Amino acid sequence: MPMKSNVSNGKQPKVSLILPVYNAEKYIEETFGMIEKQTYNNLKIIVVDDGSVDNSLNILKKITYNKNNVVILEKKNGGLSSARNYGLQYVDTEYVTFVDSDDYIDIDYVETLIKPFMVDDNVAISAVKYFRTSTYSADHFTNIKDTEFLKRNLGLNKFLLQSKGYDVSTWAKMYRFSLFEEISFLDGITYEDFEIIPKLFSKIKESDLIAFIDAVKYQYIRTPNSIITADFKKRDLDILSIVSEGFPFTERKLPENRDAYLAKAIAGTFSVYRKAIRSGANEDSINLIYKKLKWLLGKINYKNKLTKKEIVAYIALFFGKKVSIPIVQLLSKLLREG
Repeated sequence: MPMKSNVSNGKQPKVSLILPVYNAEKYIEETFGMIEKQTYNNLKIIVVDDGSVDNSLNILKKITYNKNNVVILEKKNGGLSSARNYGLQYVDTEYVTFVDSDDYIDIDYVETLIKPFMVDDNVAISAVKYFRTSTYSADHFTNIKDTEFLKRNLGLNKFLLQSKGYDVSTWAKMYRFSLFEEISFLDGITYEDFEIIPKLFSKIKESDLIAFIDAVKYQYIRTPNSIITADFKKRDLDILSIVSEGFPFTERKLPENRDAYLAKAIAGTFSVYRKAIRSGANEDSINLIYKKLKWLLGKINYKNKLTKKEIVAYIALFFGKKVSIPIVQLLSKLLREG
């Protein structure tokens, strides 16, 4: 479907952008600079300092001095979910998007995301592609090639199956703010995006649309302490409770997304299993993850086509936990993890 934007014709509905910040003094000036230079003019920037103990807040106050479209909020440290929830309380616009403080966006990030909403009133979420990298480069950004509009169930499946640059991340998307009116991020957990996405989709009508914009407009910067690259920590066990509650929720509320959610749950849990093994986690943690993986694998409908990650997890665990450990260690080496 061609994009006939009203944005360039002067119709610019106000958009809120939430930027949680915690100890980001090394990169906050660059990240905020890209937000400040957005080509979209009707933008409210909500910065939430989540109890930073470095110079982040001072830097932000200096670079935002006399900027009327910027709101700086200060709170005690509570984590990413807490900061996003705090920022959502100050949204007074119809649309909202999120950026993390150590990531980078193209200068037309907001303008690109708002366009599908101007094309069709049934759009509930729009998404751009993201590029995962350890070093920022403007060359990673791309221009719009096409935009695909999918009904709710097909749209959620595309996110869950991580289709070509899309994921269940909260960032790299724009939302109708009404989706968050009765839903908030779960405080104090890791993998908070995977936890909330099915809940948001449960509020979307089946006939509503998800817009997938074929353009890289977000760069996710992998740091030594990111979830993907860091050693196993107790917080990684959050994935177990998330899938334990998320799978039956999806099965009940979004039955057409059951298999895609299961595939994502297996992929995420198996990733934590690999991390635990390569980091030398204690046996209790490894046992817990292994049991949850076996539970998830037992939910697979083997008459359907499986994803590659489901097949790998099934093979790795087929002969039991003891045999799975050296298989996983070899796999981690092949994938150059850790």
